[in-house]
Amino acid sequence: MRRSRVIFVVTRSQPLSPQSTPWRYNHEIYRIHTISAQAYTHALFLPHIHASPQFRGSLEALTLRTNFMPQDNVHQPNDKLLKATFSSPENARAFFQNHLPPNLAAALNWSSLELEPCTFIDPQFASSESDLLFRIKLHQNDAFLYLLFEHQSSEDPRMALRLLSYILRIWERFVKTEPPSARLPAVLPVVLAQGKRPWKISQHLADLIDIPPELEELLRPWQPSLKYQLLELLRIPYEAIRGTPEGILTLRALKAEPMNELLGDALWDESLLFCIPEDALERLLRYILNAEQQVPAFRARVAKLHDQPLKNKTMTLADRLREEGKIEGKIEGKQEGKIEGKIEGRREGITEGRLRALRETVLRALEIRHGDYPEGIREVIETVSDPAALDRLHEIAFRSNSVEEFAQNL
Repeated sequence: MRRSRVIFVVTRSQPLSPQSTPWRYNHEIYRIHTISAQAYTHALFLPHIHASPQFRGSLEALTLRTNFMPQDNVHQPNDKLLKATFSSPENARAFFQNHLPPNLAAALNWSSLELEPCTFIDPQFASSESDLLFRIKLHQNDAFLYLLFEHQSSEDPRMALRLLSYILRIWERFVKTEPPSARLPAVLPVVLAQGKRPWKISQHLADLIDIPPELEELLRPWQPSLKYQLLELLRIPYEAIRGTPEGILTLRALKAEPMNELLGDALWDESLLFCIPEDALERLLRYILNAEQQVPAFRARVAKLHDQPLKNKTMTLADRLREEGKIEGKIEGKQEGKIEGKIEGRREGITEGRLRALRETVLRALEIRHGDYPEGIREVIETVSDPAALDRLHEIAFRSNSVEEFAQNL
């Protein structure tokens, strides 16, 4: 995976060291791939930079304004299912109440829970994680519950550091709308992990900081502190998952998929299936079908349902999804052995995914550089299918002095 980075030209007339100021920076940023989770650390060096106010403003914007923006379109089936379910305050409330430590759950005013329309994910992690932010009252004070859903193939030993960067973004978003006297709200981070293997990492940021044992007592108070709640679906038995019927089935599906248990009894509990609305059942079936289950096995599983109306509704929805092509021919392709067509489809998917990512970098560059932009610009950029042209627009987005100047290059 390419490391995210900011590249700019540095010129100096004396040795470059912590004491060698002033530093002189060329006033042009040549290329920005993404803004990393640690980009805020560049702010430590801003006082030493001798450059135009315009350049300093751009660097500050790159440093502090990364992903404080409305939710992007979600493309991963895992993320679609989770966000559609837990964007509902009712489902989210039941999930948190049953899976947070009891003393913490008791301190929160659950009737005040509200979803915040934003995301803080680094672009390089967009395909392996998603997030939801909720505002809630902690006694009489404002607080935030932050849910990070992880479905990457392996654990990240520095997850606590990544969470710290996301929490800093949450606070940055908060201070933009609050008076300077307002104190920062508490942020309670929860990581929901989907995978085949258990995580074996510490949930404490302090364990990532290398301090000599003899200086522990002296230096520890100087370091940031953070602990997060880790919920691993792999470690939670199906019957121990709590919440609303829709929330339970969603988490059971996310637990079952990596272990190839989507057709198992836990996910086809009729007492739960009977209680969820039709749109939730459709999302669940879409997730199961997208996991490339074979048609005969799927039909055999549906045939085991005892409730005839539920059986009929399930089969009708499944047939409609297949007919509409919403599962992209994966089931029939696998059943009929159309391996060549499947490979070609994946190639096309990779190409489209790359174009989608390039378009998003252009739009994010505009957001960072100029704040807002007309919807018409997004519509035009969505039609560009040449990667080289999108690279050029990405560079122009950061070099342009106004949205109008950028639009002249479309």
